[in-house]
Amino acid sequence: MIQQDMDNSVTTQEVEISAGISPDNVEEILSMIGASGLFSPDEMASAESLAWDSAYGDGSGPETFLKATVTEEGQETIIGFICFGPIQFWPGDYELYALAVDPQFQRLGIGSALLSEMREIISYEGGNRIFLETKPGRAFESARIFCEANYFVHEQRYMKQLVPENGGLVYRYDLATENAEDQHQ
Repeated sequence: MIQQDMDNSVTTQEVEISAGISPDNVEEILSMIGASGLFSPDEMASAESLAWDSAYGDGSGPETFLKATVTEEGQETIIGFICFGPIQFWPGDYELYALAVDPQFQRLGIGSALLSEMREIISYEGGNRIFLETKPGRAFESARIFCEANYFVHEQRYMKQLVPENGGLVYRYDLATENAEDQHQ
C-alpha cells in the first residue's frame, strides 16, 4: 500500500487482513465508525453490540469481522474493517452490516480488498448473494459509488427482511455470476 504524507513524502506499508476482533480492538472500530459520520445513534448502538459480542464470543456467532491492519514500530493499528453475516431464514444470502476505512487510508483499495476477502469467505461457505443498505442523500453518494464500482447493483425489488428505511437503497452482489461485469443491468 502506498500512502502520501502531508509533506508529500511517500511511504509503503504492508496491509494485513485477518478475521476476528479482540476486546482491545472494539474502541478502535467504534471510533472509526463514529468518525465516518454516516451511522445513526441506533446504528452505532447495533455496531457496538456486534463488536462486543464478536470480541467476547466463542466464534459461534453469525457475524464475521475482518480487519485491515498496518504495523508500525511493533504497534498494530486497525485501518479498516468489514462486518457481515448470514440473513436468517434466507439460506445462502448474506448482509454486509458495516464497512469503514480510516480517512487517512481511504482511496487506497483497502475497502475493496476487504470486500474481496468477504466475497471469498461467503463463497467458500456456499453463499449466493450479498445485500447491503445505504441511505439516500449527498452524504452517502460516495458509499453508493463505491458499491457500484465493486459490482453491487441496486436492487429494484424489496424483500421483507431488507426493506430500506427512509428512502434508503438496497444493493445486491451475486456470487453465482461468473463474470462480475454481468452484474450491471
